[in-house]
Amino acid sequence: MMPRTGWQRAAIAAVCAVIAGIYMVAWLAPAIGLFHDDAVYLETAKSLSAGRGYLIESLPAAIPQTKYPPLWPAVLALFVLVSQNALWLKLPAMLCTAGWLLLSYKLLRSMGSNHLGALGLVLIATASPTSVFLASHLMSEPLFALLVTASILTLLDDRPLAAGAFAGLATLTRGAGLPLLAATFLILVAQRRLRSAALFTAAATAVVAPWSGWALAHPSNHPYYGSASYTATSILTSLKPSEKLTVLALNTLHLISAPWTLLTGAGSLYAGIGTLALYVWALIRRRQLVPDLFIGLYCAMLLCWAGPPQRFLAPILPLVLWILWRAFQNIKHRELLAACVIVLLVIPLWVDLARVPATRRFGDFPSISREPNDWHRMQLLFDYIRSNTPADAIIMANLDPVFFLNTGRKAIRGFFPDGYKLYYAPSNSVIAPDQLAAEIIHNGVSYVALTPDRDFAEAPAFHRAVEALARGGMLEPVNIPGAGPDYRLLRTVTFRVNR
Repeated sequence: MMPRTGWQRAAIAAVCAVIAGIYMVAWLAPAIGLFHDDAVYLETAKSLSAGRGYLIESLPAAIPQTKYPPLWPAVLALFVLVSQNALWLKLPAMLCTAGWLLLSYKLLRSMGSNHLGALGLVLIATASPTSVFLASHLMSEPLFALLVTASILTLLDDRPLAAGAFAGLATLTRGAGLPLLAATFLILVAQRRLRSAALFTAAATAVVAPWSGWALAHPSNHPYYGSASYTATSILTSLKPSEKLTVLALNTLHLISAPWTLLTGAGSLYAGIGTLALYVWALIRRRQLVPDLFIGLYCAMLLCWAGPPQRFLAPILPLVLWILWRAFQNIKHRELLAACVIVLLVIPLWVDLARVPATRRFGDFPSISREPNDWHRMQLLFDYIRSNTPADAIIMANLDPVFFLNTGRKAIRGFFPDGYKLYYAPSNSVIAPDQLAAEIIHNGVSYVALTPDRDFAEAPAFHRAVEALARGGMLEPVNIPGAGPDYRLLRTVTFRVNR
């Protein structure tokens, strides 16, 4: 049912126009790869499009890509075949975001929301600064969100084969699709729909099995770019008992405040406590097996990973908001409810509009908590490296795949992030200078690049370690006019390696 009054139509049109403008600004920003993961996706997409296989080619010796499933890089590879223009490469994420939001509206309607309620929840999710960030970068979350929503929607339509195929494709996009597989299977068994459970499982297995077999047949021992990085950051497979409890406790606090963080870009303990109280009340008042079981298992998975969980809640934000809405949508004080929805929509829009100037200045829409790197100053580093370094030079940088993509030079990080030490027990020694020195010598690193990378918890420690090596005489600064003190290149001077 369409809105009944003209002012409602005008208000919705105005909000949609503002949101469209914000997304347009983010899409037009020239930067690609400054979140690291998106550069890895593009790198593997280029390898696929060139017919060289599913590889990490930025390292001095290329290795199979077993950390990230292949569907999103395969989609990017199709676009890489046409053009490598930044605006063109951002298009699939934008299209997936649009599809996710449209299917989210249909899903909310099929689960019992009225028109205005479903539209309001979708607009709130659309306005989330994290949604804008993910849609305007080469991140896999938009495709993952689209496929998860499609799987749940087809499940409600009693189409288990399609639901299984979509769930399998979601797992081929992010390993976080495994909770969807488990939740759907348990739901169908609980409802005694055994034939549907078998069809769902068969379809999902047929989609996921080839990738699982390939990953097992091409093991990678790399501590960061291999699948072993997951076992090293899970409380189920690593960490001491006291550390497991620390991760679980802090992740719980982060997760209960995640809806507020996704809407505002800032965390708040009090907002988290209030959110938890609201969700407990909403679940007591009204529960739904679909999608509550999936959300529960998905959040349990996030709790077990040694890293901030907030960003990974973004793909299911409409479902998370639905838990609250279904408990409140029938209350008597409709004006109060409408006011709360308007406030929840205005807050992320205000945050988005405040970030637009930074996007224009730095060339990258900020993620949850950061000021982005200045893309134009990054280009000065790239130009210098392309023009003044040998073709076989090896670069050490926190954003190693970005430097590989923009300079053609092999690159390494030189350190392997320890999720527990970075996020739960910060230490000045999380990246030791002797560790970087050993990697420089072992890999024959020619230059070390320093960029602000304010969104990376490891960046300050990396900078301190590099500065220590510079004071010790292992590195010397290279003068790059116009780059400024935050964008630096240093040359190695104290070793000789035969390669």
